[in-house]
Amino acid sequence: MSQVGGAVSEFRVHVVDADHVTRILLIEILGDRGFDVLCLSSVAAYEALDHEAPTLGALIVDSDGGGITGFEVARYARRLNPAVPVIFLSNAHHDSVEKFGVPGAAHVAKPFDPDLLIMILRELAADRR
Repeated sequence: MSQVGGAVSEFRVHVVDADHVTRILLIEILGDRGFDVLCLSSVAAYEALDHEAPTLGALIVDSDGGGITGFEVARYARRLNPAVPVIFLSNAHHDSVEKFGVPGAAHVAKPFDPDLLIMILRELAADRR
């Protein structure tokens, strides 16, 4: 497996966020650090998860997915693969994420610290090796 910036390049991250600017920023930040990033609308996320949930490195979702909530997308991903790591990147309060999210999910508040997000993803990638 090739390594780029300490992250496994085959570590696929799906991002589901209604905000176009956030999606572009995440593609740039995560891609520059060597992650394989796919940004999806909440509707497209279901189809992608049907195919990739068993091998997905991590799912990053906003609690407001734009029509379908990130909570719904995260719960669907966990039904397909109970071990898939979920990170809520959200304006929602941490308590809301704990209450409505999925067990064991991480929460990174918006505006987010890219270094914190990268640190979490690198730890997840290292655990997969």
